[in-house]
Amino acid sequence: MLLRYSFSLFTLLHLSIFTLFFVHFTVESQSKFIQRDSLLDRTDVPKKILATSSVGGGSHLIPMLEILNILVDRGYNVTLVAPGNFTAKSDSYRSIPQIIVGDVVGTSILNNDQELLKKIFLEDADFTTMVKSFDAELYTKFYNIYKRTAEEINVDLFFCDFAINDQCFDLAWQLEKPVVGFSSSPMFATIQPPYKSDPVLGCHVTMENESFYERFKCAIIKPLQFIKVFIKVLSSLNNQRANLGVETHWNPRSRMDNILFLFDTFFGFEPPAPKLPLHQEIGPVLPDTYPDLTPALDSFLNAHPRTMYFSLGTNVFTSPQNIVILLNSCLELINQNNIDGAIWATVKTNITELMSFSNIDFPISDILNNNFPHIHITKFAPQFAILSHENTKVFLSQGGISSSHESIYTATPMLVLPIMGDQFGNAEKLELAGIALRLSKFNLTVDDIVLKIKRLLNEENFKKNSKRLSFVAKLNSKRKYRAADLIEMVINTMKYDGIKDDDGNLKINNNVLLKDWITANTRMGFIRGNYIDVYGTFIVLFLTLIVGFIYACLKVNIFLYTWYKYRINNSKSKKD
Repeated sequence: MLLRYSFSLFTLLHLSIFTLFFVHFTVESQSKFIQRDSLLDRTDVPKKILATSSVGGGSHLIPMLEILNILVDRGYNVTLVAPGNFTAKSDSYRSIPQIIVGDVVGTSILNNDQELLKKIFLEDADFTTMVKSFDAELYTKFYNIYKRTAEEINVDLFFCDFAINDQCFDLAWQLEKPVVGFSSSPMFATIQPPYKSDPVLGCHVTMENESFYERFKCAIIKPLQFIKVFIKVLSSLNNQRANLGVETHWNPRSRMDNILFLFDTFFGFEPPAPKLPLHQEIGPVLPDTYPDLTPALDSFLNAHPRTMYFSLGTNVFTSPQNIVILLNSCLELINQNNIDGAIWATVKTNITELMSFSNIDFPISDILNNNFPHIHITKFAPQFAILSHENTKVFLSQGGISSSHESIYTATPMLVLPIMGDQFGNAEKLELAGIALRLSKFNLTVDDIVLKIKRLLNEENFKKNSKRLSFVAKLNSKRKYRAADLIEMVINTMKYDGIKDDDGNLKINNNVLLKDWITANTRMGFIRGNYIDVYGTFIVLFLTLIVGFIYACLKVNIFLYTWYKYRINNSKSKKD
């Protein structure tokens, strides 16, 4: 008993000594660590940013403004130049001053030439038709406005929307200021691998499963046709540049090769391809808050557990005949009990023109006057709030980039009716991702729409893929902060690598500003950068060795044959 007590006391004493030693060691160890300082000193960093867009509109401006809002919160001074009174009408971006360039969103030709507009929206508009919407004179107009604004705010960095906005990139190089590009897709802003293309060019977004003929056509013939058409645009641009004293150039990417480009997209939606360090995917860029449902919409959705939402966006329209087919499809789906309600945001649809339709076997006037109980019509709709509602089961959309991102984020399967531009490519990407099906504006039928809506509602793969991609989108939606970080990196690099002029303003060379991000092959040239000289030399040496070996073998065979013939002849002569 005494022995057991002594052993317990001895054990307790050792445990006490070990505990004291451990606490002492822990305190000593803790005293050797310090807190990591993650605060950035922005006191001497250039802070004046000029953001520009010649097209404007929510799809172009909202993602840019989301990034700019973050920079404003970090102490940067931001100015926007764009058409339409966008920031003043928004609760989210009023802190960003905007210089308004006209009241109309889009190019002047598109808005003034109704025949061209109808051709693009209603007919099969390829790139030869699309380039007709380019107005070279807008280059001079916007260039002068950008330059005047840049001088007034003493700009430090340009943030340029890519669409029809060469003047922004040119001015940045002319003033020797850093520039960051922004686009929803890398397709035309960067050089793409040959297996990626676009329906605007008459090809598919990925050529992985196409025939040799299609791959040859899209890799060789279509680009040559595009260049032939685009040369006229470049010629008009260069005339405008020459008049303004801007250096002319024939490479449309010469002002974009060595700058940072941000793309509002993400893998899962965008077909994967290798990316350069200067090309960063930061999408989907989405606002943190959206307008809520109106009482009428909230009541309608709560009363209809299987609702289809239908909207063709804010800037496009389709033919009245197609609208009638779409409305008839809604009624058929309701009659078959596939859905029990539909919400239609009419936006640019001409309701008066639809009212004039006759020989229609459904109550179109009741629908258009909102007297049909299962279809709710509104001019504009809080789209994200509708898609977020649990009773919205499918989204019939034109496939714009904002609508695509919102539908992916909310895991809402889509039936896509592309009308123009990037919508055809977006429709293919959504279908490849397994969350959508496509329609054709040239071959729209009630039976096709009903069949595809049934598939979207009933096939499990669409629901599973929508949820899978929604998870990816939600994670990637945080990358707008990464976009702001990257812009800050460019500005901070300017602080150290810029050279002050006589007025004390920092000047930079965009060719070398981001030299740490520029891959070596771009400096080595095409032949050295792709190791064509090395591989070419190897192939020549290899072929030389093969040819030499074959030649040697041939000579040996000839020698052996000659020697053999000589032996045979010699032995015969001896016998004789």
